Amino acid sequence: MIIEMLYPEVANLHGDNANITYLHQCRPDATVIRTALTDTPAFATGPVDLLYLGPMPESAQLRVLARLRPYADRLAGRIDDGMTCLFTHNAMEVLGDTLATVDGAETPGLGLFPLRTSLHLLARYTGKVMGEAEGTVIVGYKAQFSQVHADDALPGFLVAERGVGRTPYTAVEGVRRANFIGTSLLGPLLITNPDFTCALQRLMDPAATPHLAHEDLVRKAYAARLADFTDPARWSATERVVSAR
Repeated sequence: MIIEMLYPEVANLHGDNANITYLHQCRPDATVIRTALTDTPAFATGPVDLLYLGPMPESAQLRVLARLRPYADRLAGRIDDGMTCLFTHNAMEVLGDTLATVDGAETPGLGLFPLRTSLHLLARYTGKVMGEAEGTVIVGYKAQFSQVHADDALPGFLVAERGVGRTPYTAVEGVRRANFIGTSLLGPLLITNPDFTCALQRLMDPAATPHLAHEDLVRKAYAARLADFTDPARWSATERVVSAR
């Protein structure tokens, strides 16, 4: 079992790299490869059971783009072949057609998904999201300057029952293709959603029975958070899809 964590020296915001810390506790037999910006990615040279990329500053997105661009075709092929991937927060933005930069310009992304990113440095969006994916109710958070634009027909990670999706104008959140999961949600997602963590393990290793480290604690925490998220009084007027642009 090989888990590759891309560029943790720059992709390390919001504590989201705890996703891999926790997943390794669930699968202590796995080998975790922490690929630095100067390294050749493991997925480019051999099999990887999970490829992970976490949140990063906007300036780091350009560095990550430059490092991944030579391997864009290989990454696309691995995704089509069913490699399990989890890209959280703004990580999936580098795989789109265009990526907004802080100076108001656009730069070409890797072009693996028909996504366009816009950046709103004076209008940060924060809020909660709840919706079903992989047979469980996902609870998560958004804290982002950027928004990801795509046709609603492009399959998402989930459709928000509450909260917003890729932008405040759609309930479709993230991207899902084969075993690739891209989501703007924070959490860390795997700690806050134990059943999703089990589902991800089944994608990585269908022959193995999923295991949850600290299962009693993470399930109690999930139950408490789900009760909070299902209380209408806990949602603000801004945490809803806007019906008209």
